[in-house]
Amino acid sequence: MPNPMRAPAIAVALTLALGAATAAAQDTRPRTDTLVMPRGPYIGGAAGASFLSDDDVRFGAVDSKTKYNVGPAGLVTLGYGFPFGLRLEVEGGYRFNGVDEASGADGDGRLEIGSAMLNAIYDVPLPTLGIPVTPHLGVGVGWAHLWNRSLPHGPAGATVKGQDDVIAFQGIAGVDYVMTPQLVAGIDYRYFVAHNTNFDVVGGGNAHVGDVASHTVLATLRWYFTAPPAPAPVPVVAPPPAAPAAAPAGPRLFSVFFDFDRSELSPEAQPIIAEAARYAKEGGVSRITVTGHADRAGPDRYNQALSERRAESVRRALVREGVSEAEITTVGRGETEPAVPTPDGVREPRNRRVEIVLQSAGA
Repeated sequence: MPNPMRAPAIAVALTLALGAATAAAQDTRPRTDTLVMPRGPYIGGAAGASFLSDDDVRFGAVDSKTKYNVGPAGLVTLGYGFPFGLRLEVEGGYRFNGVDEASGADGDGRLEIGSAMLNAIYDVPLPTLGIPVTPHLGVGVGWAHLWNRSLPHGPAGATVKGQDDVIAFQGIAGVDYVMTPQLVAGIDYRYFVAHNTNFDVVGGGNAHVGDVASHTVLATLRWYFTAPPAPAPVPVVAPPPAAPAAAPAGPRLFSVFFDFDRSELSPEAQPIIAEAARYAKEGGVSRITVTGHADRAGPDRYNQALSERRAESVRRALVREGVSEAEITTVGRGETEPAVPTPDGVREPRNRRVEIVLQSAGA
């Protein structure tokens, strides 16, 4: 008999997954990618295995259970990746599972599922772990067409055979590995549900199956049509000459630059920060302002948080060099004060920066 709790449980699970994806979309922590995750239009494919859950089949007042063997599954996708991590895609899928047992006896039928889904997937940013993988979460909704190709041991000895079209849902989780600037490989798990299915019975009547659920494990590949632009060389600001022993007459400026969508300090940044710290400790400096900036690629809110993280990275580095925390003020300006004005969405290395301004006691 169909489990009356299954459909509400699926709805709750999908709601929780969507909530997790929405919360993740607001997360502005640095990404884990060694290569930046490609963005823009893509085409994808996947192949793997479908583990179909047992079905409770009801024919009149008689209940029966059908068990399935593991079968093949395949997907094709066409989608678009946005700069802030969200992907939207359309998916065509096929799953095939042979019958292992029906009504307690050996079965020799099969159940096939074709599907068309609309998916929303978020590539979840994590703190840097030193491994080039990015996890993702998502949900999907769409349509499923099922072929029930003869279950000769159906309820009450009836042969169940027919087709049905129903609404379908799925929850998605997995990890991706960026192989090249355009090619991404991954592993996916999809919990796919064809909701409230019914099939004909040979000789007349109807067999109610309810929700048909597949645990699907897949190896995936995505090809992005547009390669990310090659990163421009990051300008390196040479350390200024050593300050004289006397207090400086005015503020001094040091600039530190960052890779795209990153807040970690590059090797080139370390000597600049060390020189700024030496100047702060020896040059009679009373106030240090650390101001973070971002380029105009990505949403305003994301870039504001990114600029604050960059400023915080520089502040921590100055403290490690012996500068007093009490002397440092950090500010994030987002994309509002570019060094090089650009249109919205343009990646400009000179705008991905932190400015360290050292104010002398007499200035």
